[in-house]
Amino acid sequence: MSDIKMKSYRPFITKSFFWDFPTHFNLKEVSQFLGLEIDPTTKYISDSAKTIMRNDGIYWLLQRKHTEKISALISLSDLDLDDKKAALMVTFKDVTDAEKQEIAQRLLVFLKDQISLQTIEINQLDRIVQENFTNNGYNVINNTLKRS
Repeated sequence: MSDIKMKSYRPFITKSFFWDFPTHFNLKEVSQFLGLEIDPTTKYISDSAKTIMRNDGIYWLLQRKHTEKISALISLSDLDLDDKKAALMVTFKDVTDAEKQEIAQRLLVFLKDQISLQTIEINQLDRIVQENFTNNGYNVINNTLKRS
């Protein structure tokens, strides 16, 4: 059984972004980013917190350091640390290619080096993020990144 605890992976700070759990952000800002009303946003935040506490996944919202605007959501779900697999979704809002690369590099370090995932299910992963994985030891096979 793995000793890795998802709740300890916050905050991450990269050159342009502050990564933290949805519970650490203003409800109105999260609802605007998600495009949801307040009630479903509250449920989303609550569900994400439960997922993290159960160690079944992790959710980060990425806030721009200089404008404090939420610019990305990263969700890792169906996490199985014993089998080293999970499902990944990355959603960007007004993020440049260079910023996507910055995010992709930190995400790769987390998934590959910190929690050692071998198999990552992806669905419509951003090209820049996907290339960062395929250039660093993962192959794409049927909507899955597999470590060779």
